[in-house]
Amino acid sequence: MNRKRFLAITVGAIVVVVVNYYLSSDKSNFVRADKQPKHVETKNIASLLTTDENEILFLASLSPSGHNTQPWFVKYIDKYHWIIGNDKSKWLIGVDPTQRETMLSIGASLQNLEYAANNLGYSCQFNLLATTNQDKNVMEVKLVKSIETSKYDIEKIKHRRTVRSNFLNDALKKEDVAYLMDGDRSIQSSKGIIVFWHVQRPTKNG
Repeated sequence: MNRKRFLAITVGAIVVVVVNYYLSSDKSNFVRADKQPKHVETKNIASLLTTDENEILFLASLSPSGHNTQPWFVKYIDKYHWIIGNDKSKWLIGVDPTQRETMLSIGASLQNLEYAANNLGYSCQFNLLATTNQDKNVMEVKLVKSIETSKYDIEKIKHRRTVRSNFLNDALKKEDVAYLMDGDRSIQSSKGIIVFWHVQRPTKNG
């Protein structure tokens, strides 16, 4: 047997062994986690949402979040009835070990959600579910059509930019803190977990 024929037979045998081993092995290791097919129910959620629901949730998703992790998820219960959850896979343990920033990010998303819902003529009914920063289900949200809702310039949400410069170092005034922590403008659980959103303070000119 000459050298060329020997090499051809050897290489062919190796290829056959490798192919057979791959076909008989667990190939899940070779599939990227972010490319795996999602559950059928997840894929069909978009088809369940109304046009208004899609718009509201889209605008809610544009809110700022720590390191832009967007650490929330939406669980569809029924039309205009959702649960906003805490996505553990987006936690940043190194910089946010207690998930404080995570909860602030979810609160910002809820604020956008309320602005968007109000602008489309819906009032929001919130029910705080979380009792710790680590709870999976954070807030139950129901939207109810209403003739008395505040209008917000949605373009401000769409064109929002996060700038990490020129921040003031001044301490918050006591009256401003008291205004923000007003019981009517925040939701607090029995264990002290607070989800609150910014309320624009009226100026002297109205």
